[in-house]
Amino acid sequence: MVKAVRAEGQPKRPMSSYFLWLNEEGRATAKKQNPDAPITEVSKKCGEMWRGLGDATKKKYEKMQEVAKAKYEEDYKVWLADGGEEALKEAKKETQTKKDKKSAKATGDWA
Repeated sequence: MVKAVRAEGQPKRPMSSYFLWLNEEGRATAKKQNPDAPITEVSKKCGEMWRGLGDATKKKYEKMQEVAKAKYEEDYKVWLADGGEEALKEAKKETQTKKDKKSAKATGDWA
């Protein structure tokens, strides 16, 4: 997966309903049930717990995610209107310059 370019002051994308649940109660519950388990096992248990959750509980976190997404979209529009588009173009250009320098070093084409 390619890492997206982030400009200074750009709003962060909201968490998914799964991650909202995970941070609020999922991880703590899984750790209580498996105190000596490594993080990989805890993650697997959390995934199993999420799949086993009832619709009512999932709806709660999906609603929270929808609210966070709406806030993000509004913040993003405001950021773009306040010069965010230029900042994003500049960040992309900066990232491309870094990539070009890195590939030139790797191939031995120093300038």
